[in-house]
Amino acid sequence: MRIRRRRKNFLPLFMALLVVIAVFALVYYTMSTSLKNSPIYSADKVLYIIKRDASVAFVLVNSNEESVKVLYTEANLYDPETGKQLNQDPIEDYAFFKDVFETGTTQWRYLDLGGNEFSKFSKELTGKETRSIGDLLRALKKRGGFFDIFVVGKVVKSLSEKSNLDNSALLKLLDSLRKYDLDERTVRGITKNPIKVKIEGDGEYERIYIDSREKEGIREFLGIKG
Repeated sequence: MRIRRRRKNFLPLFMALLVVIAVFALVYYTMSTSLKNSPIYSADKVLYIIKRDASVAFVLVNSNEESVKVLYTEANLYDPETGKQLNQDPIEDYAFFKDVFETGTTQWRYLDLGGNEFSKFSKELTGKETRSIGDLLRALKKRGGFFDIFVVGKVVKSLSEKSNLDNSALLKLLDSLRKYDLDERTVRGITKNPIKVKIEGDGEYERIYIDSREKEGIREFLGIKG
């Protein structure tokens, strides 16, 4: 007498799996659409000012040219023609970039990663510590980005109040670094070391002076026409 083995019915499990996939796809599409339809994600150009203690990086994302241009400098950079100096104030640092290099960028975000903020930010996005802002940007370029829409909110919430980064802006930065060419340049001053300047009634300052030839080279590097 042959004993018949009962076949296992995988249909309920298969249907449950389809439901889970459909729900995930719907949530993913909804969140992705919401983030990518924001004004800053849709902008042609977005400037990110990333500060780590005395180090500053201007990161210009240009979606039209599919490029990410990075300028590295220090917080005491000074332009004698405009009288502007990087002084660790978000609005004034943005004005420095816009006025000194004559850019038309209106959308911008400021990311202050002083103290242990830099290490925390790096670990959350790359899984490891990086030594500098440049190392961080290059590490971000190499990472995958499928789950970024679920990651950006957690990362933004962990930042200090000094930063004005939001979910859409961070997603645009991550997407752009991954998809576009990354070009880097360090701003050179007239002198290698800062110059101490005493201003009567206003105290003493350290400044790294930038000359007009360097500014012209930077404008060319950024693709600024004029």
